[in-house]
Amino acid sequence: MPSIRMLEAPQPGHDAFGPLPANGGGLEFGGRLESWTPDALAPHLQGYTQVRRQMDAQQHRRVNEAGRLYADVMRNRLDPVFLREAMRPSNPVLVEHLRQTYPGLYRDTYGRTLGLRETMAVTDYQALYADVIDRLYYSNFQAWPINNMALVKEQDLRDFRYVKRYLYDGLVTPYTSSDPGVQPVESAMLGPAPQNGPIPPTPATSTAAITYSPLLYQASASINWAAFVGDDLGIFRDVPKRLAIKGNRGIAKFITQQFFDVNGPNVTNGLFSASYHNQVLIANGATTDNPRLNIQGLADAYNIIAGQLDATGDPIMIGGPVNLVYGAADYATAKNLANMLENFTTQQGGMAGTGQTGQMLRVRNWAMENLTLVYDPYLRLVATSAPYSWELVLDPKSQERPGVEVGFLTGFKEPQLFTEIPTTMRMGGGPDPTMGNFWTQNQNIKIMGVMGAGIIDGRSLVGSTGTGHA
Repeated sequence: MPSIRMLEAPQPGHDAFGPLPANGGGLEFGGRLESWTPDALAPHLQGYTQVRRQMDAQQHRRVNEAGRLYADVMRNRLDPVFLREAMRPSNPVLVEHLRQTYPGLYRDTYGRTLGLRETMAVTDYQALYADVIDRLYYSNFQAWPINNMALVKEQDLRDFRYVKRYLYDGLVTPYTSSDPGVQPVESAMLGPAPQNGPIPPTPATSTAAITYSPLLYQASASINWAAFVGDDLGIFRDVPKRLAIKGNRGIAKFITQQFFDVNGPNVTNGLFSASYHNQVLIANGATTDNPRLNIQGLADAYNIIAGQLDATGDPIMIGGPVNLVYGAADYATAKNLANMLENFTTQQGGMAGTGQTGQMLRVRNWAMENLTLVYDPYLRLVATSAPYSWELVLDPKSQERPGVEVGFLTGFKEPQLFTEIPTTMRMGGGPDPTMGNFWTQNQNIKIMGVMGAGIIDGRSLVGSTGTGHA
């Protein structure tokens, strides 16, 4: 009869492996662990360490065998189906082949054969997948606003024919006293300056109409069906948005080109001229010629606008809101002027002190009170030789004669998007919009706009090239 050995309970302060470290080890010792040194704990961790060593050895063996299998598959020494069986065992024949060829590859748990489930390294994804996992598509910049639309008078046009705009001066001079028995002097309507002559005393006589015709502006995009099939990031979904930006940019640049040319305020189309007296020059009453954007330049520009005369030599009452047009080179300057609280000046009311006691005038920022900032990002791209150009433009809706008129064909004030009707359809079915054109499999999209512009009268605005003193 086999003997039965009774295990005795360990004495206090001991366990099955011997005495516990002093001042710690169990709940009865209050949890003070400062005496638990590695040497003191070693006997109590022998079992755990042995099991962990065995598990590490098995894991290292699996990793090595998995690496061999992966290398054989990548070098075409083994069919890729074996790599799939290593991950998800299902075919007993293939599994047995892998057991014999790559010992330790599988792990048996309670009679189940577990495939590879190790965590892959970052570099593994590049080999196992055609592309990275985390991909993101950033669309284009935000929609483009037409900042300078407020500078022009908008008109609806019925068709593509030339439009005519007539201007007449006269019959507005102050009347004078006369003898009751004498017939009053008759006056005639005259053509406006400077269409056919200089400012008074020799007013223009031409009554020719101002003409312009609208033109078609368009752009298109063509996207192949294969590109749509391969697009899993939605890259082509924002094509209409990009075309809309293209249209808005076209309108914004078109307006900029009416007010500016390569050398600054546009003299090429006649908007700015010596006859209009609408340039910030000493000859027109300015302190300096073509100053940079500053408070003194604005004061000179206001004086020039206030001194404008019509074709018969009488003053023009010009009022309403004012727009300050500037480019990227003066962005910070314009913001500083708009937020300036007070101005100290020795001019326009103050005295510099030459010949008499100097006086500095302290005034609030009146120049910006009725003024709207209009940042024109295309200014520096159009006025390439004068990027510091700036203009004061009176609100065209408040003037009988605006500086510039822009006409849009009815229905095309905003650019319009169009798409080609798909001509590809399945037998017995309807058109397939993703297939596009029958012969090319392209989806064609385009944006269209119809517009034109005419220069009306330059006396409601004044400009500087910004090439003078800062």
